[in-house]
Amino acid sequence: MKATEKQTPGFASLVGQDRPVRLLTAALARGALPHAFLFTGIEGIGKKTAARVFAMACNCFERLSPSQTRPSEDAGMEPCGRCRSCLKITSDNHPDVIWIRPAGDMIKVDQIRALCGKLALKPYEAATRFAIIAHAHKLNPEAGNTLLKTLEEPPAHTVFILTALQASDILPTIVSRCQHIRFNPVSVNSLRTYLEKTHGLEAEKAAAIAAMAGGSITRAESMIASAWVRKRDWIIDELEALPNRPVNLCLAFSEALSKNKDGIFTAFEIMKNWLRDLVIYPSAPERIINKDLTQKIKASFQKAPVGDRLQKIRAIERAEADIRSNANLRLSLDALIMTLSREN
Repeated sequence: MKATEKQTPGFASLVGQDRPVRLLTAALARGALPHAFLFTGIEGIGKKTAARVFAMACNCFERLSPSQTRPSEDAGMEPCGRCRSCLKITSDNHPDVIWIRPAGDMIKVDQIRALCGKLALKPYEAATRFAIIAHAHKLNPEAGNTLLKTLEEPPAHTVFILTALQASDILPTIVSRCQHIRFNPVSVNSLRTYLEKTHGLEAEKAAAIAAMAGGSITRAESMIASAWVRKRDWIIDELEALPNRPVNLCLAFSEALSKNKDGIFTAFEIMKNWLRDLVIYPSAPERIINKDLTQKIKASFQKAPVGDRLQKIRAIERAEADIRSNANLRLSLDALIMTLSREN
C-alpha cells in the first residue's frame, strides 16, 4: 500500500459534501452565525469533521483580526490548521469547543445540565464558543427538553452544532431553532478517488470497496482495516465451489459463516453482489461491482443460467429476512447453503 497522504485540515477534507461546505463558508463570509446548526445524514460521511472544521475556521488566529472578534479583510474561508487554536480544536483540547457524546446508549440530562453550566460562564479564549452534540438523536426526553430551554435563550458568542441521522429523530421544537444542513452519502466515484489517494488502494479494489460502503467513508475505512477484500475473496471462492462439493463440505461453509454473526449480513451482501455481477456482465460489464475480479467474472458467468442466479439472490434475501426476524441462525444458513449448492 502506498504511503497515506496527510489530510487537509479544512473544508477540503470533506469528501463529496459540496453543498454543506457552500452553506458553511457562506455563513463565515456573512460573519453572522446562527445560534444552532443541525447536521443530518448517515454515519461516516463527515458531519463531525465539518463541525470541527467550522469551529476551527471561526477561531483560527490567521483568519481573525488582532481583536480576535471578526475575520481580517483578506481572510479566506479555510482554517490554517497550524495556529494554537486550530491545533487545540484538532486534538479536542480546546476549552471552548465542548463535545457531548452519548454515555452508553443515550445522552443523559446530567450531561446537558453540565454543558449548560459551562455555557453560563464566559468563553475562556475563543472568539466563538462551540457546543457540539454528536448523535443528538440519542438525547433522552429530559435531556432534549433541557437543551431546548438553552436554545430558546442561547448564551452569547456560542454556536451549537447537533449531528443526527435524520431530523425526525429529534424534538421538532429543537429542529425549528437550528439551521438544518443535510449531508448526503458520498458518491461511489468520490469515495473511490478518496480511497485511492488517501489509502493508496489500487483503482479496482478501491472501486469494489466504494461500491459496498453505502456512501460512508467510515464504513469504507473499516472495511480496509478488517481486510475485507480477503474475506470477500474467500466467500466468493466458497460460493463458486459449492455445486461441486459434498454435503459435509457445504455445511462446513455454513458453520464457518455462523461463527461470525456480526458479519453475516455483510457476507450476504458479498454473495448477492457477486451473483448480480454474473447476471449483468454480458450486457453491462461496466456496471459490475467487483471490478478487480473482472477476469474471474468473465470465466464464471456462463457456468449457470441467469434464472438460476436470480433464484439464488432471492434465496439469500429470504434468509436475510428470516435471520432479522430471529430465526435460528445455523438452521437458516444450512438451508441457504444447500439451496446455493444446487445447480438448476
